[in-house]
Amino acid sequence: MTYMFAYEHFDTIEDRLVFHPNINPFDYEIQQLILEAERNIGALARLGLKSHPLKPTILRNSLVKTAHFTTKIEQNKLEFKEVEQLYQNYKRNSLTIKQKAQIEVKNVFETYEFIYSLNSNKDFSDMDEPILKKIQQTLMNNLTSYPEGYRNIPVALLDGDGHVSYQPPGSNEVPRLMQAYFSWLYTSVTGYTSPYETTNANFEKKVHPLIISGITHHLIGYIHPFPDGNGRTARAFSTLVGLIHNDLATIKDAFSVEEFFDKRIEDYYDTLMSATQGNLKPFIVFYLECVNASLTKVLKELQRYDRIKHIRELLGKGHAKTMFELINQMDDGEIFHRQLFDNTLDASPSSIAKNISRLKDLGVIKSGDGRGEYIVSITE
Repeated sequence: MTYMFAYEHFDTIEDRLVFHPNINPFDYEIQQLILEAERNIGALARLGLKSHPLKPTILRNSLVKTAHFTTKIEQNKLEFKEVEQLYQNYKRNSLTIKQKAQIEVKNVFETYEFIYSLNSNKDFSDMDEPILKKIQQTLMNNLTSYPEGYRNIPVALLDGDGHVSYQPPGSNEVPRLMQAYFSWLYTSVTGYTSPYETTNANFEKKVHPLIISGITHHLIGYIHPFPDGNGRTARAFSTLVGLIHNDLATIKDAFSVEEFFDKRIEDYYDTLMSATQGNLKPFIVFYLECVNASLTKVLKELQRYDRIKHIRELLGKGHAKTMFELINQMDDGEIFHRQLFDNTLDASPSSIAKNISRLKDLGVIKSGDGRGEYIVSITE
């Protein structure tokens, strides 16, 4: 079945097109996810990411994950390790136009570095229409022969069988649709109806940055304003819009929502399609769940690092320390057998049993279901 653009979420008021997303920002489920996000953001702030020893690793991994997963969604075949290697070398090594997969990834690196250089939480002009166009241009640099700016050609979205699943609006409609969006964006961020209104802010019109970010992601896919790169552009520009949140802006380059889009790729496409048909809530809920999953993952990485450092200090030297280093290489929730220690350590069974009890008392392992089985629980 083909869905046509039908001006869902748009109204005409006094001959003027107005973007009016069909979503209740005070919906209970949405508000619970917003509260969870605020708790995660606050916890990250309290852990002091800015000066944390893990910061360089987290920031590198975040950008690599973003580049890997946002291009993987678009069928880029590079493996994560290849993207990681490219990140280490891309500023030093020139890439030829024939290396399309590498260029796609390099463009993402450059795009997000540009995004992180902006101050959307302080200056609205850092996320206005020219910025959107620059982001798309950077993402598609050396990948397309289309002219810069909004499309002047028809486009269509195809399903897995090559059939048209969604028909975006005609190119002649794109400028005024996007103008309606940017007017809504300005009001939702500032409370003012326009940049010329500076005295009568209506703060009830302001919307939480993460909801604005999710709506923005949908809107760009819904209108498909560019001839190419709309998915990557939607993900990148919605990231920028979310950074109007002051606290989120301080950890802006520490997490990758795209990783969780990819993990739930069917939900991603299904909820976006639902939004094009008028039901925006499932996508906003999905979007917020992915944001929280990403924030939680970074939070656990920091907590794990601090917990490991503390446990090492408590254990000092000896067999318990060696055993801890073995399980430290595993993920929380991973199951292992006591045989790991028997095969690795030159220690008596009673000594191993004693130190297993010590690790259990410290809470870094717990008993599994089977005899001799244990579960890693360093931060659980």
